[in-house]
Amino acid sequence: MPRGRYKEEATLLFVAVLLLVVGVIVYAIDRGGAAYFLIGWTASHGEAELFGPFGNHLPTFVHSMATILVLAAVLRPWPKLLPAIAFSWFAIECLFEVAQISPLDARVAAVLPAWFYDVPVLEASAGYFINGTYDPLDIFSIALGAAAAYWIVRMTERGDLR
Repeated sequence: MPRGRYKEEATLLFVAVLLLVVGVIVYAIDRGGAAYFLIGWTASHGEAELFGPFGNHLPTFVHSMATILVLAAVLRPWPKLLPAIAFSWFAIECLFEVAQISPLDARVAAVLPAWFYDVPVLEASAGYFINGTYDPLDIFSIALGAAAAYWIVRMTERGDLR
């Protein structure tokens, strides 16, 4: 295998990991561990604001962006699939955001399969919808994340980020 053959994919995965770390930092510092994967975190109790008002919407931005980067790296060739990847993930994230609107949130939680409650991570699905808060600015941050991911993949494809 030629050296550097998967350099573009590695770059995208590296950027995605960095973005996800930023998202974890938002939940750990700004939100005091208020996330399923940080249960028991008590360092700041949500009193610190490392990211200020941007911390309110940064997780949706980085999650959208990181997921598209990972999908683009795994589902290469990008030129044909990238628009579909970016739009599909944007739509999925928007559906999850809209599903937090009451009374839709309770309806979605009620139709989740019973086996979800026996699977780590999926067991928190109902709580995500019931306790989550719809915010139109999150839709905007999802759109920005999708657009930024699209741009990063295109720059990587051209060789600008290698």
